[in-house]
Amino acid sequence: MIHPILNMTIKGAIWYQGESNADHPDSYLCLFPAMIDSWRSSWYLGTGGQTDPTFPFGFMQISGNVPGSTNLGYPEIRWHQTADYGYVPNPKMEKVFMAVAMDLWRPDSPWLTVHPQDKQDMGTRLSLAARAVAYGDKNIKFQGPFPSSLELGSSTVVVQYGPEAGHIEVRSTGGFEVCCSSVKNTCDEATAAWVEAPMVHTIHPNATNSITVSTDNCHKIVTAVRYAWRETPCGFKMCPVYGMGSMQVPLPAPPFIMYMRVPQG
Repeated sequence: MIHPILNMTIKGAIWYQGESNADHPDSYLCLFPAMIDSWRSSWYLGTGGQTDPTFPFGFMQISGNVPGSTNLGYPEIRWHQTADYGYVPNPKMEKVFMAVAMDLWRPDSPWLTVHPQDKQDMGTRLSLAARAVAYGDKNIKFQGPFPSSLELGSSTVVVQYGPEAGHIEVRSTGGFEVCCSSVKNTCDEATAAWVEAPMVHTIHPNATNSITVSTDNCHKIVTAVRYAWRETPCGFKMCPVYGMGSMQVPLPAPPFIMYMRVPQG
């Protein structure tokens, strides 16, 4: 695919793909970072060293598709697109940037729901990330809220977001689940199940940098929390959690899964 243009010096690359891998998502964890490394080395060699061997690489996290689908291939692909960190850049994917698109699908799209019509929002979100990562603008806010810690209470979990999120905006309820396990510190299918964890506070847009969810649906041990773990987790621009990026661009929180350690004994 890229061989005919490997002798052309480039600044970076942008990628949007992954839906066709949703039936076998685990391989994406290896394939995607390996492809980025391969492109970088191939272009560096093909241009006689004129292309940066670590050139910036941007991608769109895959959009939503079928409303109500319980197929977990899509959220797993989104997670694997970040090498299971939930965000980029990260230690395994340096000089990589992304934009979230799971809230940009439209049921009336003539090109099927998996191909969002709203290209302007996609471009705006990705351009903020490019300015920060590819061009080194340290004043750009380009990432949606991402959790920094979990605090387990008697019947709740407080999801604390990092300082880069600022004040978060809650646009819809739902989206959170907890892993309910009979064994500490595991979330194995044989001994655990994911159950809904509804928000328990009153919705106040732009009011806080944390969200409290209920664990009342779990009568065992809460061992993990996940968010937006659905093929199509929300309607158009109506995912539960957003932060404010540069240029007053609302940025959706990406999907995540985070484990908590329960003291042994």
